Formats: sequence, structure tokens, C-alpha cells
Amino acid sequence: MDEETKNSETVRLVLAKSLYLHGCTHASRTDSVSRMLAIHHFDNAVEMVLKSVATKRGIEPKGKYFYFDELLNKKNELPLKQPMRDLHKVRNSVQHQGDIPSVETIIKYKGYVEDFFKQVCGEIFNIAYTELYLSTLIENDNLREQMLKAEETLSVGNFKQCIELCDDVLTSATFEEADIFHSAGMLTGYWGASKELQTVLREDYLEKYKEKDYHELAKELRGAILQWGQATTGMQFLDEYRMAFLKHREIVEMLENLSDEEIKDNAKFSLNFVTSLILKWQEEGLLN
Repeated sequence: MDEETKNSETVRLVLAKSLYLHGCTHASRTDSVSRMLAIHHFDNAVEMVLKSVATKRGIEPKGKYFYFDELLNKKNELPLKQPMRDLHKVRNSVQHQGDIPSVETIIKYKGYVEDFFKQVCGEIFNIAYTELYLSTLIENDNLREQMLKAEETLSVGNFKQCIELCDDVLTSATFEEADIFHSAGMLTGYWGASKELQTVLREDYLEKYKEKDYHELAKELRGAILQWGQATTGMQFLDEYRMAFLKHREIVEMLENLSDEEIKDNAKFSLNFVTSLILKWQEEGLLN
């Protein structure tokens, strides 16, 4: 197999893993819509893996597209075929009948899909599931290297270090590679910033006060106003990740007080959150 084909396979598997992990995020919320989305993500991830297997084996669809059962039936050596077929039936009932899967159903298929994914990766693609790094999808060299380190620390069980590295990467992306606050400031200036606020935020604003006794006070107030505006407008770049950001920050601040099991669970959360946010900013063209 040439290197280009191997890399293409890996990227497809990484994308499938990303779909599965998004499903896990929805599964953790337990509300009806999240449970429905979790089932869809799990099923889509499985189908993507099955199509990757078909491509690797050189199997062509009977018609224009592969159908799920066709993919399963053509590959007799696939593991957990019946649970995957049952998952697809659940997905169909969610999509076509509006049935809402139970929490127990979500938990069951979350485990089945991960086991299926791990076995297929090892037995058919000769790659460990844990080595399907989502950082592969990050185009920025610096951020990709940093996230790879975080993923590697997670895979060897250094969960605390993984969280700390994730926070470092988030800081780097926010202030260096994307400069989110600068972009937020531009939006503030365009969307409704008053003349008074624009005047205060100008870099030469403090020049007229440099000989005054209250120069330092004016400097502090301008800085506070600038930080307040940045924080307020910067939140919009988080979009659906606002609550995940708050949870990640809580994890970092409470890190010394968490149990080993809590640190392990939270490391996976922080890694998924930071990677997903970086990929979102990448898609929006915010990263350098």
C-alpha cells in the first residue's frame, strides 16, 4: 500500500472517530434531543468505518451507493455484526418514526460501537484505535504538534498532564494562532460601539492624560474596559462550546482536588473539547 492511500485511510478513520466522540458528547447530556443525536452519530460512525473497510477490500456497491446491510453482509469477518445491525434499526426508528432511545440504549450502543471500532482498526487496518489522533485534522503545525502531545499523554495514562497540555493549547490558539480577542474587538467596533467607547479603546487615548495625576487610573480603567469588551464579544466565537469551555475551566481550576478517576474522565472531555473548538475555528478561517 502506498503512503498516500494509507494516509487517506487514516484520515477517514479519524473522521469516523470524531463522529463517534461527538456522539459520546451528546450521550453525556441525557436529554431527548441529545439521545437522538447520539444514536445518529454512532450509526454514522459505524457506516463510515464499514465503507472504509469496503474501500480497503476493493468491494464495489451493487448500485450507485452502498446500503448498510450490504456493507455488513459482504464482510463476514466483521465483529459485532448483530449489535451494529440492531443499532442501525434503532437509528431508523429515531429518524423515521421519531422514537426517542432510552438512556440505557445509548449507554449500550456507546460501548458496542467503541468495541467494534477498536476491533476493526486492529484486525483490518492494523492501527490501534487510540492512535487515531484527531489532531491529524488540524492544519496549523504548532497547534497540531501540541495537541498530538496531549493525545499521547492521554494514551499512556498521564491524565493530569493531558488536561494541562489541553489548557496550554487553548491559550495558544486563543491568543497566538487565532487572536480571538482582537477579532472580537473588531466586531465590537463594527456592531454598535459608541463613539465614546471607540475613543477609549484607541491606542493613543492615554496620550492626553500622561501628564495628569490620574494617568495610572485612566490606564487601569481603559484596560478594564478593553478586557470586558473582549471577554463579552469573545464568547461568541465559542458558539455551542460555551458550556464546554466553562466546564473545562472548572476542571483546570479544581484539578488538584479531583480524584484519579475524575481526572481520567475529565481528561477525555478536555481533549475532545479543545480539539473540536480548534477545528471549528479552523473551519471559520480564524487560525493563522
